[in-house]
Amino acid sequence: MAGYSDRDCPSRTLTRRGFLQGAVGTTGLLLLSACTGAPQTPAPKTETKPTAAVAKPAAEATKPAAAATTAPAAQTAGALPNLKGTTLSILQWSNFIPDADPFFKKQIEEGFVKETGAQVNIEFIDQNTIAPKISASIQSGSGPDIIQFAHNWPHTYQEGLVDVSDVAEDVKKVTGPFYPGFDAYAKVGDKYLGIPHDFIGLAVHYRKSWFQEVGADTFPATIDEYFEVGKKLKANGHPLGESLGHSVGDPVFFTYPLMWMHGGAEVDEQGKVAINSPGTIAAVKKLKDNWKDAFDETGTGWDDSSNNRAFLAETISATQNGASIWWVARKDQAPFFDDIGLDLLPAGPQGRFTMGQLWTLGIMRYSKNVDAAKAFIRWQMQDSVWMPLFEVFNSFVCGIGEKQNNNPLWDKFPPATRVFKDAPSTFRGIGSPGPPSQKAGLTQAKYIIVDMYARAVQGESPEAAVAWAENEMKQTYT
Repeated sequence: MAGYSDRDCPSRTLTRRGFLQGAVGTTGLLLLSACTGAPQTPAPKTETKPTAAVAKPAAEATKPAAAATTAPAAQTAGALPNLKGTTLSILQWSNFIPDADPFFKKQIEEGFVKETGAQVNIEFIDQNTIAPKISASIQSGSGPDIIQFAHNWPHTYQEGLVDVSDVAEDVKKVTGPFYPGFDAYAKVGDKYLGIPHDFIGLAVHYRKSWFQEVGADTFPATIDEYFEVGKKLKANGHPLGESLGHSVGDPVFFTYPLMWMHGGAEVDEQGKVAINSPGTIAAVKKLKDNWKDAFDETGTGWDDSSNNRAFLAETISATQNGASIWWVARKDQAPFFDDIGLDLLPAGPQGRFTMGQLWTLGIMRYSKNVDAAKAFIRWQMQDSVWMPLFEVFNSFVCGIGEKQNNNPLWDKFPPATRVFKDAPSTFRGIGSPGPPSQKAGLTQAKYIIVDMYARAVQGESPEAAVAWAENEMKQTYT
């Protein structure tokens, strides 16, 4: 999912596996991270003249010339309140599309700040450091008013979040009903604790000529065929590449679907631990049997950017990712750009399954600016703000409701990248087929599923690796 950039947090090996511990009462959940060390209390906010301050320098992006004419008619959220004297603090991930963050900052400055008189301080950070920041803020009772959440984190951090059901209903008037999986991620019980903002779909990027050299004129239809082709590719010096490290995106998005497509699952429909099954063992065995012969074996230590760098450096022949690899290759005029193919992760014995990264917006319970934060989210989700930013993303993100996603801007994107458009409709989330509960979130945060595969490819038997995962999950679900 990552873009072609170095990240600040190296992936962790099995012996340094970070884990999430439930804190007592309503103080939230503390993520102990080998990357960041002990959580630090965010610095107090300071009052300055209205602006959209950013935590790191970023080059200004210009608004796409066609955005004003190709975007659907702007939806509005009603008159914005007078927020002069109010300071809003926002924390979100540093996007892998270089122009996106400065463009959004400019939108804030020229839109929300001018219209409301508020000061908006926005910080963009590596996605793997967001969870420790959330935990530190909940523990200290201070920090950003609005935080961008990955996966089903509204469930994981539910004790620290404000009910935003009223905002959700307003946003759905613009986007249409949220896609079912996104709705489940954002809604805890009967309350929305997060507002979906965008979704990053996934596809396998692969080198067409290298595949053809080993007899694959079309992209493999099944995972078995894919791995067999991978063996031939590696023999030619072009292995497949996937991450089995501790990173919130790509390792999760590869290992979970691999489990589902073989009939395995974390839990059953009632949420009872069901990881130790023939289907899960078959999935783990499949990867173990093919890892050495088909994959770049250093993938056990990769993070979300490692596979991007490897593909762009031409050391791997294929990897599942968001559209950022394709767009970076085009932007950098990579000599092999026209040789990049895009297709969905192949199907297994039980069908094809896909994941992807949903980003949601949560308002923290400690915030003293809840009404202002709600106004900001309503503002940023209206078409006049969201659609121009969507165009900057260039197919890297999808809409969070069918009405929002089915817009004419997709027709402006290159045909090859339109494979990402349908990603929301096939999305399956962590915890499936059970609910995306807090415990499912803890399982993901502890990287139990990812580590299950990593232990096997590093020497354990599939049965032992799955039994280990079962024990870890039972402790999590107790």
